[in-house]
Order: sequence, then structure tokens, then C-alpha cells
Amino acid sequence: MKISWSAEAQTDLGRIHTFLARHDLDAADFAFDALIEAPEALLDFPRLGSRLTLYDPREVREFRVGNYLLRYQLSVTDLIVVRVFHAREDRF
Repeated sequence: MKISWSAEAQTDLGRIHTFLARHDLDAADFAFDALIEAPEALLDFPRLGSRLTLYDPREVREFRVGNYLLRYQLSVTDLIVVRVFHAREDRF
């Protein structure tokens, strides 16, 4: 299975890092690294995250990484990170 990141998810990472870096660059770098590495854990257990039926029939799931939520879509060959949010962020 191959991991890829949507343009929106890449933008989310940049937005999160920029926000955190204004207050604490080390925390920003730590959060960024944790979010980048998180999908690797899903390669062994791709259905670990909760399924979001809002996106049916696509298989979109949500996986918690610290205070962040990583939304990803599964296909037979790919795990695509579609969005990344802080858990308290308004996502809709």
C-alpha cells in the first residue's frame, strides 16, 4: 500500500506548522513530524481509524494523532491523507 497526501492535506500541515511556530518552533516541528509519520502506522492496520459514513461510498476514516485528526481514504492500493485538523478546530 502506498501513502500519498492530497493538496488540501499538505496545505493543512503548513497551516498547522505556521500557527504553532508563532508560539513555539520546537512544538511546531514536533507536531509536523508526528503528523507526517502517523500514516506509516496505518500501513499495518489501515482500518484502525473510525469510518466516516458521511463520505460513503468512499472509505474515508479518521485517525487521532495527539490533538490532531488525520482523515484518510483507503483504496485497494493506496492510503490517501485527505485532511488534517486540530481536534478542537471547526472543520465544517
